[in-house]
Amino acid sequence: MTDSSKPVRIKKWYQPFRTNAFDKEGNYHGRWKIYINNDQDLIRNGRFRHGKEAGKWRYYYPEGGLYMVEKYKRGSDNIQVRKYHQNGKLAKVGTAKMISNSEMAHYYWEGEWQVYDEQGNYSHTETYLKGNLLGRKD
Repeated sequence: MTDSSKPVRIKKWYQPFRTNAFDKEGNYHGRWKIYINNDQDLIRNGRFRHGKEAGKWRYYYPEGGLYMVEKYKRGSDNIQVRKYHQNGKLAKVGTAKMISNSEMAHYYWEGEWQVYDEQGNYSHTETYLKGNLLGRKD
């Protein structure tokens, strides 16, 4: 016979639905929210899976408003990126890459990026190779 009045013990490293948590190896894990200005202004919000960004990450301007959205896919170095002007209109769309090892992490833009003016109208396309601008097509 079991005693249902005993409290359930949860392992210290596993606390579901808690933000800014770590897994048992000490890696970032779960939902993370990063604030500035004495924890008043949210600037980054997303999810880690055992130390690696996963799913959709949102970045915000310090004064508020969406700055950028990144979408991470499991098993891929490619990150889909959408950047926004401060007025909320789309500014750029393209792909970034994250290459990391035990010594360093390198994030850079790669391939073709569509660029939009402050009204959200298509302006031109920029081409990047390992973060370096190669050219522009109008």
